[in-house]
Amino acid sequence: MSPPRRLPPDFSRSAAYPLFAFDAAQNRAWVLHFEAGDYRRASFLDQRSLGRREVSGWTLDRAELDAALGPSPPLRDVHWLFHVGHCGSSLVSRLLDLVPGVLGLREPLPLLALAHGREDPAVRAWEAPVLALLARGFPDSRAVVVKPTSVVTTLADRLLPPTGRGCLLWVDLQTWLATMLRDPGLIEGVLATEPLRLARQPALPRAELTGARLARAWLVEQLRWRTLSADPALAGRLIDLDFADVLRDPAPATARLAAHYGLAVPDDWAQRIKASELLSRYAKDGGAHFDANARRRELAAAAEKHADGIGDGMEWAQAALDAIGTADLAPRLRPRG
Repeated sequence: MSPPRRLPPDFSRSAAYPLFAFDAAQNRAWVLHFEAGDYRRASFLDQRSLGRREVSGWTLDRAELDAALGPSPPLRDVHWLFHVGHCGSSLVSRLLDLVPGVLGLREPLPLLALAHGREDPAVRAWEAPVLALLARGFPDSRAVVVKPTSVVTTLADRLLPPTGRGCLLWVDLQTWLATMLRDPGLIEGVLATEPLRLARQPALPRAELTGARLARAWLVEQLRWRTLSADPALAGRLIDLDFADVLRDPAPATARLAAHYGLAVPDDWAQRIKASELLSRYAKDGGAHFDANARRRELAAAAEKHADGIGDGMEWAQAALDAIGTADLAPRLRPRG
């Protein structure tokens, strides 16, 4: 007997019904009802996205969800903005939202659950429906650009093959260390996921000090992306982007990224970026002022305050590059002049 159908008939085609979360142990899912504006406003597709208005939805078991899944839009129209964390990815995602036809998804919870349950067969059974539901858009959508949580890059080897194109956004190690060391919460977030980040990666020199452990997390993502980029099955589908290039000249840098995803920016692209005021606002909170000058001041203060930790990380990274024979990554350790 088929389960009763409560979801709308366009569920399998429309992004108006995001899969908010799933529970593999209970074989249960939560589906919400979103408008396009909900996606544009949301910096995180988790509980924080629910605060602006009352959002309706459904609690379903897996059988009911599967019964509502019909032919989904092509997975090749799902592209990825992976990143090393706290490197401007929210800003870049919001800039891409300005490209006509782009639906930006920032940090969907189901992807985080898939990453943390990578080795759990019950969790992996949700991978196909999660991807199918990410592929949905609105009538004017041409592509979906997903910016996952940074740790989801550990799952990139499974997410990329059936989908579209990917980019790894990064900043130089010295800048990244200054960013991370200023906030104990950011440090804890990275160190708490060390086992997941380091699994299936090359053996690296031992790291004990906090700066060295952070540097190891940064380097692992560079090495992971290098391995993915060398996969013949992904040839021509992956690039990486230094966030400094975006800050230096936002319009051409983001235009190149859009072109990588098969999208064209409008002729007035630079003017659209300026009019959006995204470059003068904190990307995770549009109400907070945060421009290039504020960013420089904040980083300079952090670099001075945490000079010892940054030095530990830089020393470890250089020794690690020498040990594993990847000296060509050395220019990525420091800001370009």
